[in-house]
Amino acid sequence: MAAFWTRRENVFGMVFTIALFICGLAYFVFKLARMYSKSHEEFYLPVRKNLTSFACITILLIVLTIANAIACMLNFGKGLRQHVMRRKIGEDDQEKLGPADHHLTELPNLKAGHVPVSSRMTID
Repeated sequence: MAAFWTRRENVFGMVFTIALFICGLAYFVFKLARMYSKSHEEFYLPVRKNLTSFACITILLIVLTIANAIACMLNFGKGLRQHVMRRKIGEDDQEKLGPADHHLTELPNLKAGHVPVSSRMTID
């Protein structure tokens, strides 16, 4: 969902997504603390080493994901939306869409007869 909201530069959606990331972060911190608490230590003793490394890596990746999401939000309004939405709609597609649907142009036109486009990113 973060990619979906970022492509559309939707601040509310990104804030909601970041809130979910923070909830996930809190869950892994809670589980990490619970593994080392005296009351639950015996349940986690056989697998504590593996679960600790998994939880630490996950916490690190969630923190980096939150930082990346915030960086994307700070760049809203600087041209990403125009770049993603710039594909022209074919004349046949134009007739099917109403006036309110002209912003839905991010999917490729899959009509037969079109030359396959390279999947490599290019700099214009």
